[in-house]
Amino acid sequence: MKNHIWSDGRLLQTNKKWSALKQRQREWIHELARDEHAAYVKENERLPMKKHKDEIISRVYARIEERGVWIPYGEFHRHVAAAIDRRNRKSPLFTPPAKKAKPPREGIEGFPENAQNEIKEKLAAGIRRYIEQTHKVPPDKVRDGELKNILRGFNTKQWKVHGKQLQISDALLALYDGMRKDISADMLPDTAAIVKHPAE
Repeated sequence: MKNHIWSDGRLLQTNKKWSALKQRQREWIHELARDEHAAYVKENERLPMKKHKDEIISRVYARIEERGVWIPYGEFHRHVAAAIDRRNRKSPLFTPPAKKAKPPREGIEGFPENAQNEIKEKLAAGIRRYIEQTHKVPPDKVRDGELKNILRGFNTKQWKVHGKQLQISDALLALYDGMRKDISADMLPDTAAIVKHPAE
């Protein structure tokens, strides 16, 4: 048994897929979307955006039902909405959304003192936590992980306050290495001589 049956260009039974529609049926539906789009723009002198798009989709769907063609609404809605979006982008009334300017990226030295102190506190806490748990000097791979976590947390909140994003710089790496040396020498005095570049 076939999954879709046609009579005089009308779909009587379908397998519930948009692809089951013949090409001429799809073209006809897109023509309806174009006509209803033009009518909406002429009547309201604006493009159908967001919730106003559903108004056109409902009109098109009603005209299809009048012809006796049945299409699953979910499939129909997705494709007709895409057709309306294409019409919107081609219209002279369309103004593309403004792109948000990305904040400049700077090293720790470009941030105010209170932000630098916050970063130092987080790094010191991470170094102490690692030493307490392992009784070893944090290796470079731990440093890299700590710095990535700092960036992930800092850039989602603090850049909105300071207007710029933090990035890993030589100064940030030197800061971590210096703190690792001082804290490790204090907590693990026997390893003070091998703190600068610990083995992985």
